[in-house]
Amino acid sequence: MSKMTHIAIKLTTNTLFFFQLIFANAANWAQLAGERAQNTATPYIPDKWHRNQKTSVRPMWSARWGHALVVLNQAVARSYLTEEENSARAKNDRPVLVLLGGDDGLFGDSNNNTQDMGIGSGKLRNDVWIGELAHGSQTSWRVDDKYFNGGNNTFNPGLIRSEMRWFLSNPGRIAPQSWPSESGRTTPLYYDEWIACQDSMKDDLIDPTICDDPPTYCFRDILLPGCQPQAIWKEDNMWSPRRGHGAVVANNKIFLIGGRAREQNRIDETRLVGGIDGHKRFETMKDHSTIREDLVLKNDIWISEDGSGSSWTLVNPGCRDPQEEVLMQSEVWSRDLSEPSLPKIVGTLGSKCYRTSDCYGISECRGLGNTHEKVCVCPMFSPREHHSVAVQHRFKINDDSSVFAEDVIYVVGGFINVKHAFCSNRSCGPSDGYRLAIDDAWMSSDGRNWFQFKPAFSLSFVGRGGHTSLIVRPSYQLGNVSKIDGSDRLLILGGEALNPYELNTTYLNDVWEVALPTEPCCVPSDGCTDESRIHNESCLPSATDWEVITHNSEWPARAFHTSVYEPSSSSNQFLHRIYLMGGKNATRDFSDVWTWNLANDAKWQCDFCSDDAGIEEKHLAPTSDQKVAKRSATDAYLCIDSPLSSMKKFGLPSLDKDTKFLNYTPRSTTLLLNDTDIATAADVGVTTIKELASADLYRILKLRGFDYPGIIAREIRNVCYLRAISLAFVKKCAIEELQDSFFHQFFFREAGHANDETSAISCGRGGNSNPCDAGDWDGCTPIPGLAEVDVHGLGNVAVPQIKHNVSSVVEELFCRRIPRSRCYSASAFLDNRVVTVGGKSSNSTTLYRDVWTRDETFPRAFISLKPKSRTSQSKFVFDSSEAGAYFEYKIIKGNDDIIPWSVTTKSMGVDVSWIGRGWYTLFVRSVDPSGNRDVLFSNEVNVFSWYYVPPIPWGVLSGCALATLALVVGGYFEYRRRKRRAVMERFTLRRMRRKFKLKSNGAELTYQSSLPRDVQNIDKVVGGHSTPHQSRRSSSLRNYIGYDESQRKHESHLISKVDHRSNDNYRSGNVRRRRKQIVPVEVEAKRRRNRNTDRNRSTIQMNHDE
Repeated sequence: MSKMTHIAIKLTTNTLFFFQLIFANAANWAQLAGERAQNTATPYIPDKWHRNQKTSVRPMWSARWGHALVVLNQAVARSYLTEEENSARAKNDRPVLVLLGGDDGLFGDSNNNTQDMGIGSGKLRNDVWIGELAHGSQTSWRVDDKYFNGGNNTFNPGLIRSEMRWFLSNPGRIAPQSWPSESGRTTPLYYDEWIACQDSMKDDLIDPTICDDPPTYCFRDILLPGCQPQAIWKEDNMWSPRRGHGAVVANNKIFLIGGRAREQNRIDETRLVGGIDGHKRFETMKDHSTIREDLVLKNDIWISEDGSGSSWTLVNPGCRDPQEEVLMQSEVWSRDLSEPSLPKIVGTLGSKCYRTSDCYGISECRGLGNTHEKVCVCPMFSPREHHSVAVQHRFKINDDSSVFAEDVIYVVGGFINVKHAFCSNRSCGPSDGYRLAIDDAWMSSDGRNWFQFKPAFSLSFVGRGGHTSLIVRPSYQLGNVSKIDGSDRLLILGGEALNPYELNTTYLNDVWEVALPTEPCCVPSDGCTDESRIHNESCLPSATDWEVITHNSEWPARAFHTSVYEPSSSSNQFLHRIYLMGGKNATRDFSDVWTWNLANDAKWQCDFCSDDAGIEEKHLAPTSDQKVAKRSATDAYLCIDSPLSSMKKFGLPSLDKDTKFLNYTPRSTTLLLNDTDIATAADVGVTTIKELASADLYRILKLRGFDYPGIIAREIRNVCYLRAISLAFVKKCAIEELQDSFFHQFFFREAGHANDETSAISCGRGGNSNPCDAGDWDGCTPIPGLAEVDVHGLGNVAVPQIKHNVSSVVEELFCRRIPRSRCYSASAFLDNRVVTVGGKSSNSTTLYRDVWTRDETFPRAFISLKPKSRTSQSKFVFDSSEAGAYFEYKIIKGNDDIIPWSVTTKSMGVDVSWIGRGWYTLFVRSVDPSGNRDVLFSNEVNVFSWYYVPPIPWGVLSGCALATLALVVGGYFEYRRRKRRAVMERFTLRRMRRKFKLKSNGAELTYQSSLPRDVQNIDKVVGGHSTPHQSRRSSSLRNYIGYDESQRKHESHLISKVDHRSNDNYRSGNVRRRRKQIVPVEVEAKRRRNRNTDRNRSTIQMNHDE
């Protein structure tokens, strides 16, 4: 094998490795929608006032929390299908986000902060919004070249723009305030009356016929005779405005489950004055209404089958009463519960019943105590909020190879209300009871029939709310078929444990798992026709098979966080992971992101939380350079709150002319502080980049080694250099206005220096000036003309004389892009990416109206068009592994930067024809909307070295040749013009000479009659049309033909007038030279005239003699 062949094979191998996906444990986030909170790209920015989509150009939901989020039209790979079948399903899907309800108000918002967010006063919502992304990971962003700042090579965030769009599918509908005037009813209308004609509720009506399909004309005018309002309202019925509800997509339907809702309801008599223990209720006013808008817990089930959430159907109205376990645990009254013979009364007065029809919804009337009284009992889970919901896809392959599949919904835990006090012989307490975190678990395949597989109030699994649940299916790829590795598992993560009996709140960071069967509970081929009963007991998970994976995960304990499961697929090399984001505990809210790859011995990894965050080793070849890349891939991504230990100096790899980056090479890294420096800074309260940038005069001077007399201060030798870096980095990461350019060439050159405030520093100069104090000077800025300055309390302090330029350091440090700390948000896995939406801060001061997506893939730039070495070609064109990316390029000559990192796009390219002759190296890196950049550099891929030869200046040479030719042609034509003019002058003189021939005193008239006409008009020629030179010559000639003295005077007078009006050109040297040329002609003319005169005299004499 030849040497060139070996090199070609090596280049090909490395190039193939380069185009493999490079993932990172730590990842930046790209903002898809909301007010711009980063400087990398422009998201979908909505209108501030968004209520009506028809009047809004860019509509979007209001800032909110406690909402639900699902993904529609997303094809999930099925293990019983081949890879080709799964791929075909994925090609036809168009996944969209569906946001449902939520709360856009803040607790105790006395300052109307929500109005500043464009949401009015805030309230519970039941609107439905559809969020669309351009399909495919390559088209979610577009590059808009009209925002390209080509004049100064700076970056504008408008260059990269999000393709996300939001549309209002359902504005939300609520019950009318009152009945129609023609109905004859004067009482207000409450929510249950509005939805009374839903199929799951109309059987409880006294006259179900009112729900028969109304005539068509009733939809035009509800007041016409024979029109029943509730039958007409049925099409508009939907779930009440709420928060803390759950939502899933199962069997291609959207299921909405429970939550805390706002409804117009009739207040129970037990909550009114005099309504306790069955006594008659006292009214304060005649016909006083007992219908009020109330916040209630719900466990109703609504479904939408239209694929957009526009129309809804109530499949299960739920209950108002608790489940049996809750009643027996918290609402049993007895003087001694341990004594069986004593009476035990269960429930409140409002839950007392005689028959099932006395109960609301699907509640059943049962006798639970040892008395004859009965109470309403809910056969499903109690009304609750902040419970977790998950969906499992079950299937069974029949004997004929056909597949029966269905989705199963799981509901785990949540917060319920219980009575914790007793009045007389009944449980009582606040109107909505006390909050309790419960630990039960339920399942259903249709939302109507629910089966409990985990009882409440067990001792192992702690009751909780604000937790998350996920269904995971470990699998691997064998050939072209996905194989299942073990059974499905239900995972439960974290949450808040709240028990009113113990009066404490505990935040959890444990992880539990439950093994789940994979076959449906009711398979038609097995003879199952009634889904309300369990025909296959093995389909229920075991109540005892609950195992804790860890009681203390690596992430801090929290609740109201979000979690997302990423299933294995070809796009992630058949790895599956869990993401956990945000949340809050008793003291703070979180913005961290944790990932877990589900391996038994694997630990949770935190984005940007540890030093080992970087490229996963399994994606890299085991070379030393790539191990360095693993450690430093994300080290350059910092935030202003990053610790000082993260400050490093990064540089491009040096180019070896022999190897020319055949191996992919990471950037070089140099530490700026050692452990001693970090400890010294911590002693004065400086631990982060932001704290160093904002440190006052005395802290900086302490770090420079100056302190109060008698105190020895430890010095950080390069503290002013570090402070300049901190100031420039804080300025770089500040959110800039869209029309302003950001970083790169001009930004770094300005941000690399401290602000020029030296002219305003007048303290500490001696004389009448006061000593410098905090705020007068920063301790590092040079002061012209001063070597020392007087500082209050410290005395004379040396003034630094160097103004640090840190532009080359700061342009290699990148701003970390992550969503702000939040809780009560919602997340989903959409089109192979993690998406988080909305939320609020834990202190209830900020609501969020934004959408973010996590991007852990580093883009890869490559040079698609490059010039040939030792030629005058100068055009570069770049391309990237991600479509929505721009490029940064730098040109180096030797060890010097010709230009700093500058910006271009794929369509713009780069023209370097302005550089001079010599060897140059061009580095290029791709930047995606999240701010990720190339990690490794390799020659001929994203690094190129070439010898540039400036082109021959054909334009200059052609211009010179044309100018010379123009001069020659112009000179030639000038020579021709002058020659022609001289000929005309001679011709004019010749004519004048004819006019003066043979003129004498006696024969002038006779002779003139024989002369030509132009000679007869000689006086006119001489008087007005001849040149001064010709006039003088004419005057001299007339002396020879007998003019008398008076005639000569008259002629001289005319000639003087002509001379006065003559052009200056005739007084020039050219005219004088022409006079010298005319002299011989005049002599010859005089001789000819003398001969003619003698001849004429002889002729006259002969005629006289005759």
